[in-house]
Amino acid sequence: MLESLEIKNFRILEDFRVPTLGKVNLIVGKNNSGKSSVLEALRIYAGDAQRELLKQIAEGHDEKYHLGKNEQIESDIQLPFEDFFVGRQFPQDETLAISIGELALGDDALRIEHGFLFEEEVVVKDDSGEIIERSTRRRRMLNPSRDELSLEAFSHALFVTKGERSFPPIHLDKPEYPRLRSRIEISGTLPCSVIPTQFISIDDLADEWDKIVFTEHEEVVRQALRIITPEFENLTFVRKDELPRNIFSRFAKVKMSDSPHPVPLNSLGDGMLRVLQLVLKVFPAKGGFLLIDEFENGLHFSVQEKVWALLFEMAQKLDIQIFATTHSWDCIESFAKVAIERKDVEGVLFRVGQSAKESNRGKIIATVFDEDALYNITQADVEVR
Repeated sequence: MLESLEIKNFRILEDFRVPTLGKVNLIVGKNNSGKSSVLEALRIYAGDAQRELLKQIAEGHDEKYHLGKNEQIESDIQLPFEDFFVGRQFPQDETLAISIGELALGDDALRIEHGFLFEEEVVVKDDSGEIIERSTRRRRMLNPSRDELSLEAFSHALFVTKGERSFPPIHLDKPEYPRLRSRIEISGTLPCSVIPTQFISIDDLADEWDKIVFTEHEEVVRQALRIITPEFENLTFVRKDELPRNIFSRFAKVKMSDSPHPVPLNSLGDGMLRVLQLVLKVFPAKGGFLLIDEFENGLHFSVQEKVWALLFEMAQKLDIQIFATTHSWDCIESFAKVAIERKDVEGVLFRVGQSAKESNRGKIIATVFDEDALYNITQADVEVR
């Protein structure tokens, strides 16, 4: 679990610090204040900045993640993943690398640096001068001189490190090496479940349900859905019969105590679907992160306290650290009530917004409200829009 958080040079988070975190954390702030960027940074930290993960995040914003088929590197062309860096361009100074981790010195911070891979031919000769082996050696350089760039073959790359570990470079202007990639397994990634603002596909939820069938987790799902609809009894996913045989897709049906036959889950409103997403995505996050963008989506204010209570309980049982964002004052109030009640599970609320101090005016900073401060929060204290 992260005890604190420091994010540097990622999107608009130039030097962002949260001195203390809890088991369950709620992030508030105006639109475009950086709340979702905090979730993305945590997702990258958990996934060790693997290329496929960076691609998924970039695609979600319609940002560049690869060169076009006939696109050539020019001085004015935008390269893949440049949008991740402050100012939407790769920095010239290596001290401006993206850094995500804890505030403590010597931690396991993740760093993403832009640099260059140089290729040079290595020739091995025997005693008589005969060539016995030729190979290509690649060496890394973060800030080569113009002369070096003009004389040697090079490619743009991202270099990822996490603490003492270094990962394979991410080539930006050349295709990856599939054979090499298949041999390398990046270990150490944290489990991380992401619940976006939009609804997750039913097929994805069906896959998550399949993983917990006939386990004790089934009853947790049932209890969660009864928060919205007390008449709920059971859930199943069935194949859509009208689709061709080569297309497999499912939808959810539920058994209700007041209905003689199963009814489609989608007919019961957005609240049921949102709670199903929240609870099914809890289990694969065991031992890692659960990231929820706009917690209140689809949830009436009257049920939010019960949903928070469930998440606090699951965070404790499954050793999950939860980070959620919100625009809703009702969400803040319900979170505060549960955080105050659950003395055994620390809940922390922090606001993301621009600093008004002369020393760092305009920079995005965090203002932390721990459980004691939650007693005194008012709508005037925390701007959520």
